[in-house]
Amino acid sequence: MLIFGKYLLLVILSILLLCVISYMLVPVYKFSYGTPFSGDRIYNPYKDIDSTAWRKANFHCHQKEKPQCNYTVGQMLDAYYRNGYDIASISDHQCLNYEHANRPGFIPTYEHGYGINGYHQLVMGAEEVTWREFPLMITQSQMQYMLAWLRPQSKALVLNHPGKTKLIDLDIYGWLRGYDLLEINPEQGRQRSDQYWDIALSAGIYSTLIGNDDAHSITNRESWFQRCFTRVNTPTLNPDDIIASLKKGAAYAVIVPHTLNRQENPHADLPEMKSISFEHDTIRICVDRPANIRFIGQNGTLLHESSGTEGHYRFSEQDTYVRCEARFENGVILYFNPFIRTQDGARPANIFTPVINYPLTILSHVLWLVLSFGLVAAMFRVAGISKKGLFYRWHPRTTLRARLPKFPDNNYPPKKPRYAL
Repeated sequence: MLIFGKYLLLVILSILLLCVISYMLVPVYKFSYGTPFSGDRIYNPYKDIDSTAWRKANFHCHQKEKPQCNYTVGQMLDAYYRNGYDIASISDHQCLNYEHANRPGFIPTYEHGYGINGYHQLVMGAEEVTWREFPLMITQSQMQYMLAWLRPQSKALVLNHPGKTKLIDLDIYGWLRGYDLLEINPEQGRQRSDQYWDIALSAGIYSTLIGNDDAHSITNRESWFQRCFTRVNTPTLNPDDIIASLKKGAAYAVIVPHTLNRQENPHADLPEMKSISFEHDTIRICVDRPANIRFIGQNGTLLHESSGTEGHYRFSEQDTYVRCEARFENGVILYFNPFIRTQDGARPANIFTPVINYPLTILSHVLWLVLSFGLVAAMFRVAGISKKGLFYRWHPRTTLRARLPKFPDNNYPPKKPRYAL
C-alpha cells in the first residue's frame, strides 16, 4: 500500500508539473473593461436578408464520444438531414472530420479544449487541430491567450456553452475579446448562455449568436439531439457564405424544450420568424403565431414586452444595444441577434490587440519557474533520489570506480603470484 501511495503521489506531481510548464510562456495582458456601444448609427444584422434563403443548421455535435456514439459520421449527418436540416457539421473534440467534406453545407470543424474547467471553443473552417491547451485554466490571461492562439487558425471562432464553464467568473466575459460568435445552447450550467452574452454586449464586445444542440447521441434525445439549432440566412450552402452570414448576424437560434423534444417528430410544427426589420429607429418583428416578444438592452434589462404575433421597439438615445426574444406557449424560444449603436453603421470587429504587462509577465514566469523546480525536487524526494545518487546516475565511470574492490596503492592492480618449479 505504501508503494502504491508513492507512485500515486509521483503521478499527481507529474501532472502538476505539466500544468506549470504549460503556464510558463503565457504573457500577462493588460485588460480594460469594455465601454458600451455608442454612435449615431445603428447596426442592423438583418439588413438585406432574403426571406427565401433561411437554412436550418447545426454546427456542434459529436460522433466519437464512446460509448454513446455507436454510429458513423454518415449516419449522424443523415439523422440531421432526415429532420429537415440543410447544414450539419461534426465537431468532435480535437478531431477534424473530412470523410464527408464534399457534402453541401459541411464545414470542417472541431471542438477545442480538454481542460477540466470546460472552457471550450468551436474552431470552424480549421485545416488542422492544435493541441495547445491548459489542463487547468485558472487565469484570465490564459483564457485570452487561448483565443489569440486559435483565431488565426479558424474562419470563425465560437465560445462554446459558456454556462458549463467552471472556475470562471461571469464578469470575465466583459473583458474577453477575439471571438466571433457565442453559442446559445440549452446547457444545464450555472447560468443561461444569454446572460453571458449580455455581459459582453454591455461592455461593448460584439458577437453574434450560433445555436447548437451539442448532441452526444442521435437516438437519446435526453442528450440534446435537436434541442437547439440555427436558422441562418445564406444565399448558398458554400461554407464561406454560411460563415459570412453567421458573422454578419443574419441568423437566429431556436431552443426546443425537453417536453416537446421527446415527442415523435418534434420539429414538425415549430414556430418561425416571418420578418424582422429596422426602420425609422424602430425594430419590428413578426412571428407566425402568438408569443411573448421581449426586447432586452444594456445589462440585460427588459426594455419592453408584448404579446401577439408582432412586436416593435423604438431605439432611444440611452439604448446601446437591443436584442429580441420570442417565447411561445409550448416552451420554444427564438433568440435574435442584437441591434447596436456604432459610429459608421458597420459590424464591430471583436479583435483583441494584446497589450502585455511586462513587469507582471516577468514576475509570473519567475514564479512558475520556481514552482516547477519545487515540483521536480519533490518528485526526486518522493522517488528517493538524492543529490549524490543523481550525480552517480549521470556519471557511470564514477559509479563503476566506486564499486571496484579496494587495494593498497602499491599493489593495484594485484600481481599474479610466481610459482617455483
